[in-house]
This record gives sequence, C-alpha cells and structure tokens, in this order.
Amino acid sequence: MVKMSFFQILSQPKNVVFLFWFLLLGCFTQNLIAAPLASIDRNVIAKDDTLGFTIRSYKNNSSAPDLSPLENNFYVVANNQSSRFVNRNGQSESWTEWKISLIPKRVGQLTIPPIRVNGEITTALYVNVQPSIPVSAGEMKPVYIESEVDNDVVYVQQQLIYTLRIFQSIQLENMNISEPEFDNAAMEKMEQNSFQRRIRNTPYRVHELRYAIFPQETGEFIIPEMVFSANQVEAKRSVFAPPGQGKTIRKISKQHTITVKAPPTEYGPGLWLPAEAITLKQSWSNSLDDIHVGDSITRSVTLNAEGLLKSQLPPFQFPRIATANTYPDQGQSESNTSNTGVKSNRTDSTAIIPTQAGILTLPEIRIKWWNTKENTIEETIIPESSFVVKEAKENMQGNSKPLAVDHSRSDLADGTELDVAKNNSLIWQLSTLFFAVAWVLTLLIWRNSTTTKQPTQQNLNDPKRSNLSEKDAFKALEDTCKDNDLTTIRRAVILWGQCYWPDKNIQTLQDISKHCGSMHLKESFLDLDTQLYGNSENSSWTGDQLLTSLKELRKNSEKRPSKSDQNLQPLYPS
Repeated sequence: MVKMSFFQILSQPKNVVFLFWFLLLGCFTQNLIAAPLASIDRNVIAKDDTLGFTIRSYKNNSSAPDLSPLENNFYVVANNQSSRFVNRNGQSESWTEWKISLIPKRVGQLTIPPIRVNGEITTALYVNVQPSIPVSAGEMKPVYIESEVDNDVVYVQQQLIYTLRIFQSIQLENMNISEPEFDNAAMEKMEQNSFQRRIRNTPYRVHELRYAIFPQETGEFIIPEMVFSANQVEAKRSVFAPPGQGKTIRKISKQHTITVKAPPTEYGPGLWLPAEAITLKQSWSNSLDDIHVGDSITRSVTLNAEGLLKSQLPPFQFPRIATANTYPDQGQSESNTSNTGVKSNRTDSTAIIPTQAGILTLPEIRIKWWNTKENTIEETIIPESSFVVKEAKENMQGNSKPLAVDHSRSDLADGTELDVAKNNSLIWQLSTLFFAVAWVLTLLIWRNSTTTKQPTQQNLNDPKRSNLSEKDAFKALEDTCKDNDLTTIRRAVILWGQCYWPDKNIQTLQDISKHCGSMHLKESFLDLDTQLYGNSENSSWTGDQLLTSLKELRKNSEKRPSKSDQNLQPLYPS
C-alpha cells in the first residue's frame, strides 16, 4: 500500500477540485444551519402595547444579540434568554433563544431592523402600530372584555377575522371563556397571544383570541356574545391562612351582526374563490432537457392561497395531451393559521409519458378568483409551455427495441412483442369483466336479502341533530329536494355528510366532494353553489340530479357506521 503525503494529494488537479467543492459545500451547510431566525407575535399592535420579538440562534456558545438598532423605533422593556436541546429519532438539535418585549415609540409602519447575532444577521420585520383607543376614567375597570371584526360586510365564503380581548389589572384564576359555534359557517382558531397594554398609566395584562370565520350562506350573519368568567385572587390574611377563592367575575362581549353578500355579478359563472392572494407554481421530477419517448416525468402544480380553507381549493383538471399518456395522482392539501389568517395550499401531480417524438405542448392553467383586498377579479396563470421529446432510447446491450412501444407508429419492428401485449391485455379485460359481473350479482343478492326501514321525519333545525342517524338525515334531504328550496337543500346535504362521515370534519360542500370521489356529485355541488351565489342564467336546476348521484353513492359505497354506532361499547373491553 502506497502512502501519499498531503502535498502529494494536492499536487493532483482532480483532488484539488474535489477538496474545493467539499469545503464550499461545508461552508454553505454550516451557514444554512447557523442562520438566526427572527419572529414577532403580531403584525398589528396599538401604541401602548408590548410586542413579543423572538431571536433564535442554532450556533453553539451563542453570544447575546446587539439590540442597539431597535432603539430608533422601540423601547426594550425585557430580554429573557433560554437554551434548549432536542433529540428526535437520533437527530439532535440545540438552540439559544431570546424573548424580547418591545414598546413602540410612535404610530405608523415601524421596522425591526436586522439584528446581528454571532456574526450573522436576522431578516428585517415590519409592524403596523395603530393609535390606542381612548378609554375614559369611568370605563376603567379591573377586568373588562372587548371584541371586534375586521369587516362588517363580506362575501359568502370570504374570510372574516373575529378578535376577542380580555383585559385584567388584577390577578385572576380559573379563567374560562366560551368559544363561538356556528351552523352556517366554517371556523379556524388562530394563535392566542398575551401582552401588556398601559391604559391611563395603569398596566393591563391582555389576552387576545382570534378566529377566522367563513360564512357559508348569504344574508345576516350573527356572532353571538362570548362569556368570560374567572375568580379574583385574594391575598392571604396571614401566612397560616388557607388560600381562599375570591369573588367570581363574569363579563360578556357584545354581539356582532355581519352582512354576507352573494358574489358580484361581474364575476360570472365558475367556482367562487374569494381570497386575499393566490399564486400558482409548477415543478418537475427531473429535467426537461433530455426526455425520450417512453420516459415518465411527473408534473406537480401547487396553488397557494391566503384567506381560504383547504377545502375551498379546487382540484386541477389536467388537460389531455395528444402525444402523451397522462396519469393524474390524488391531490394533497393543507391549511395553516398565522397572525394574519388562514393560509392553504393544494398540490396535484400527474405522470406524463410521451408516446411520440417531437414538440410536446402543455396547455396553460388558469385560475379565476376574487381579490377581497382590491374587490377585483384576478386570474393567476401558468403559461403554455413546450419541450422537445426525443426518439426512444435504445437498449444499452445493443437491442434496438424501444423502451416504450409507440402505438402511433405503424412500422413496429417486433410484431411478436405486440401480439404478446395484446394477448395479456385481452386476458386482463376478461378477468376484469368476470369479477365485475360477480360483484354485481353479489350486490343484487345482498339487496334482495335485506329490508330497509322507512326513515322518520327530522327537523333540520333540531339542535339535537347529533343523535340523527344517517338514514334519517337522507330522508330529510329527500324531502327538501322535493320542495326544491336550494338553501335548505345545501344545508341538508352538509347535515347528511356529517352523519355519513361521522369521523370527518364536514362543514362545506367542498368537504363532501373531497371524500365522495364522484365527479357527478362535484358537478352537482358546483351547479348548486352557482345557482345560489353565482350568476347562472339557468334557473331550472332541481335537486333530482343531486339526489340521484347521492343515492348511487350510498348504493355503491361500503356501509359506514352512524354516530349512534360509534357510541356502542365494545363487546370485549380491554
């Protein structure tokens, strides 16, 4: 074995190049891991509020950050440092964190400038500081509650932010507050914050709760009063006296009435998407520079939306391509809340396999939506694009047979291979037909061997609908379809969906579409919403087609347990 010195290794050019890239990658990774993070607990505050500012550094032996740049716009009233070490699945991670309390010096758009920590700097952040609401001396109480909404008039399915604040200048315990509940709206709970506010030189502890609400019906929408209760902490008369429970304090917030409008007439037909922002982006599983006939490449399209729930995001309908086979995959979506509201995204993917060489063109993808900030119609577009598809690759061992058979060509070199493929396809088709016929016969025998009970009538407005069975809910839906009251039909469909999928969060028609897997139902739901909230000129829509699709779903899907079935105790308790 020949040993080489360090200088002999560096004398070879290829080793020098390898060492250079290795060190460069190491430096980049180290900087990426060690980059400090900065965040604030709110983007909008009052002049007399404290603001929570957090800096996190992942470097070992982190030194304290230089907070002097903050002094131009803020008073630094507190600075607490903590360290943490976490081990997850064998991967360890540690960081040092500084929680800093700030008070703004003025009203307006203030900047938290970059802060230097261990030779690195954080990103700049921005805060909207509003004037404090004046409070008279007569309104000064040890405990009081206030609430507000960001809009008094919204469109149907538009995000509405409801904020509730509890003020206390005395010590409390056993604090409790009711939460809003709605039958005709979806709701997401946002982050809860606590901060201090000085009112007429009296410091108050403020607890802020925020909710994103999405009204599902037009007309008058009411946010009821919220009830807050707590016990005042009483000082001990002596060190030997047992702790006593102070007097009970009960406060009620005001009621808010919101006007919910139908979509504007200029929006026209199509899916209604009221959002603050929508973006589209696409990605590919590999490069488009070297695609051959028979290769498989995956195209993924992601829709990001601010102010919409994930259930409101439409699935992409990838158009067919004449010179390629496409195989769409099931889409995935998620929602997250921040201090500004709900942010959701949906990603749909499709595998594309070119069947002939040449230029492959992908049609554009266009999403129409309503900008709730500007009150205008917007369109987000992925433009039409194309790439070159080369001839099929030849086998590396010299076989000239293409990797994927191009059925658009008539000059196939290997007829035997094609005959075998046809024979296999015929066998598969006959097998599929046999099992399909057997399944239908089994279904008919099962239906003839069972008897169905007539469902009882159920009032859709019954507050005890949690005990409603799926059969009763569907019978009520059938009755509403006969009356053809579209608003009642929509509410009845959602109620039936809650009984049919008791373990799912069913609040909108989009939630049912996500679980039913039926294009006919999705089209029926879209037509129903278009009649209610759109501007369709077709006024002859009835619930017959919707009812037929739902009956087909109930007949072909496997039986799901009702809510009452879920409450049964197991036969063999563990």
